[in-house]
Amino acid sequence: MNVRSSPAALMIFDPKLARGGGQVVLEDLLSHLQSEPDIHLVMPADGQQQISIPKSVNRHGSLGDYVSTLAPGEPVVMVSNANSGMPSLVKTARSMRSQGHTVHTIAIVHNYPSDPVRAFATRKFLAEFDEAIVVEPGLTSLRADALTPSWLSLRTPLQTMADFPEGRITRTLRVKSYGRPDKEKGLDFLPQIFGPLSEAGYECEVALGNGFSLDKRYGDRLRRDLAPWLTDGSRNSTWIEPGDVFIIPSRTEAACLLTQEVLSRGAFAIASRVGLMTYLSPDNVGMRTFPRGDTTTAVKVAREALEMDADRFSFECLEGVQLIEHRAGRWHEDVVRTLLERRARF
Repeated sequence: MNVRSSPAALMIFDPKLARGGGQVVLEDLLSHLQSEPDIHLVMPADGQQQISIPKSVNRHGSLGDYVSTLAPGEPVVMVSNANSGMPSLVKTARSMRSQGHTVHTIAIVHNYPSDPVRAFATRKFLAEFDEAIVVEPGLTSLRADALTPSWLSLRTPLQTMADFPEGRITRTLRVKSYGRPDKEKGLDFLPQIFGPLSEAGYECEVALGNGFSLDKRYGDRLRRDLAPWLTDGSRNSTWIEPGDVFIIPSRTEAACLLTQEVLSRGAFAIASRVGLMTYLSPDNVGMRTFPRGDTTTAVKVAREALEMDADRFSFECLEGVQLIEHRAGRWHEDVVRTLLERRARF
């Protein structure tokens, strides 16, 4: 093994133009890496505007722009932060190796492919990476030898047990939800959930963010169907109050940071049984899950949360706060350690 006086470059590539869960994670990883030398981000200018980037991180608008800055033969650890970026990174790495560069490629897998064709392509491209890192164990179905450092949690908790000195959370009897107007988020299931809950006398609200898919027809229909409960403007975790009941009706999901924000805020989560949901609270404390698309069961478990004994409800919400407080940041620390170890090999 050759020993270098300075570490190899570490480059993270993300082609996204909008902000989603993967870009939140990217933002957190860059924050962890900001004191390290020779850290590079390759991301379109519009995407860069959606996240906070430390001043110490070198920015590039495209892979070609980045490669043009490299010295002949310079070693690089190249990280893909989005499934859609895998083909370009694999192609670039292949070209760089042919030009004498030592390249180690790593894919961070945040999401399940949305259909069988994308699943086939994702497995194909993942197989060409030197390593893969996943955000929850189920994603190893895309590559069996992928690293599973821990399941991905929030970088920092939104609240801690110290924020509840009286040791109690009072139920608000409000039911909330928000998300992107993309089919995978399943917000079109909400009318069948909010309808019965509203008839039972509970206040329901939903807010829509900006979609990735740009499916205007779906978005327009969603706004029409959700009109009785739709609030103006998008929302973030500050809108979630301790004691709320929050619905996450996703069709596909991996780590689902939104559910973890709900728990960390001291609210009660009602979530589709997809991705990480079954790992978050194996004892069903602080949240309940329902089969994907099963709105009847969703209404049933939401009613259980809204009508359960007040002391039990308070206890479960506090357990959710404690769970995320305990887990926060572990995945990020493990992944950053792995990235730095890999580049130290050159």
